[in-house]
Amino acid sequence: MTFAPSRAAWLQYIVMVAGLGAVTLGAAAVGNGDPIVTLAPTLALTVAWVIWKLPLRYLALTVLYLVLAVDYTPERPQSMFWPSPLFPLGKLLFTQMHELVGIGALRFPLIDGLIIGSIGIGIWRRAKKSTIDPPVVPIPRPLAVVLAISFFSIMWMEVWGIIRGGDIKNSLWQWHQAAVLPLVAMMYHYSLRGPEDWPVVARTIILAALTKSAVSTYFALVVIPAQGLEVEYTTCHSDSMTFICAITICIARWLEKPRSGHAIRGILIIILVGIGMFFNDRRLAYVSLVGGLAAAYFFNPWTPLKKFITRGLIACSPLLIVYFLVGWNSSSGVFKPVATFRSIIEGQHAEGELDYRDIENLNLIATWNTNPLLGTGYGHEFLEPYPLPNIAFVFPTYRFHPHNSLLGLLAFGGWLGFTGVWMYLVVTVYLAARSYHRAYAAEHRTACLVIVGVVASYLNQVFGDMGIISYICTFQVAVMSVIAGKLSMVTGAWPWPQREKVLGLKRAEPPPPEEPRPVTVDAGQVA
Repeated sequence: MTFAPSRAAWLQYIVMVAGLGAVTLGAAAVGNGDPIVTLAPTLALTVAWVIWKLPLRYLALTVLYLVLAVDYTPERPQSMFWPSPLFPLGKLLFTQMHELVGIGALRFPLIDGLIIGSIGIGIWRRAKKSTIDPPVVPIPRPLAVVLAISFFSIMWMEVWGIIRGGDIKNSLWQWHQAAVLPLVAMMYHYSLRGPEDWPVVARTIILAALTKSAVSTYFALVVIPAQGLEVEYTTCHSDSMTFICAITICIARWLEKPRSGHAIRGILIIILVGIGMFFNDRRLAYVSLVGGLAAAYFFNPWTPLKKFITRGLIACSPLLIVYFLVGWNSSSGVFKPVATFRSIIEGQHAEGELDYRDIENLNLIATWNTNPLLGTGYGHEFLEPYPLPNIAFVFPTYRFHPHNSLLGLLAFGGWLGFTGVWMYLVVTVYLAARSYHRAYAAEHRTACLVIVGVVASYLNQVFGDMGIISYICTFQVAVMSVIAGKLSMVTGAWPWPQREKVLGLKRAEPPPPEEPRPVTVDAGQVA
């Protein structure tokens, strides 16, 4: 039987196409031919149709890929020398809407609208008992509570700062992405069914890392030589987290299920992603990678492989010590890892001078000391008792946005704000740890190791590179937090009375009591 649309249906299609064409022409006129503004109505209708017809997880996974893969315009990708083919999507996602369409009230980026819209759709479908989305595994109440506390702690820091005379215009840029994180977690809570969605989440992150690596490699090998450029990085700072997460997934998957297929695919992905990470040239990326793998190492039980690695490191330790001692003052390429390690420890500065980051850290600590409990609140600059080089000509608001977001959070929020904002990280790692030791599936254990690695990487990124105000870092940590919560419910690491009923499991019944065996007595023995 063939489907033939009625006249009314055809009329609806014609009216819809004509209306879309008119809106597109109007958008082209308003945007002066800007392709981003021109395509916005078509993209908006496509997204609306996807949200209306398909399960929410498809939209959530698409958004995750786009956030991690497109040019992250707030961090000046490719040093703004070359827009990649994904630059228009990055501009559409992360630029304030009023700058694109000229409507002053739209002072938010499209990505915020997608987050809020996804949450609204999830709540509406639950209220209507829609069957488009299957039931989702809940997250533990403590995790939901600390995520809410994170949001309200940031709001309190904003109010506290404004009461104390803070600049509200600059304060909004200090906390925006950190406040969005609990909302992103809520979005993925409504979108992801449970741990069964972890493999597709992992593949999405790997695909995004490969995309960014391709952009980084092309820019480094083709664009830079052709234009004779000298650049500090090839994509952006926050991409380090995406690269590291993809590499950690490959390593953890092989560790938990050492098959040849996992090894071959993992090695290929690690090489391709590693090339992009090498060209991006962020020292913090290597620190975060080592930190994430070290966290997974200490997290793992004493398997034969862990014992082999431990014995190998102990056996090679004398050679490593000699290698570092010989290479500490050497400029040879053979000792480049030592030079990188030294630059991390000592900073990049002339002899006898303090590194810029060191001076900034001292200023942040001095600011925190003025009010250790509550901090200054948002809307205030950090103090500068130790004068910094003036970089206002390229970054006018640099004292509102310290590179060290961790010390910055202490300076602006004190112990109270710092604890409230980041308590969810402790709960996330705690749930991942309990789930790891109760999980039977290798993929579940892989997810637990990756979660711990991502949290370690995030803390490094926050400490060294303003990671707290990056959507790339925010999305990865939020997704991992949700997966940790759902894993803990499914594995039984956190109490869930309906677990057996929802998952179709059978509660283990105690074995029936054994029947007493008859005792036979030999008459001869009695005699």
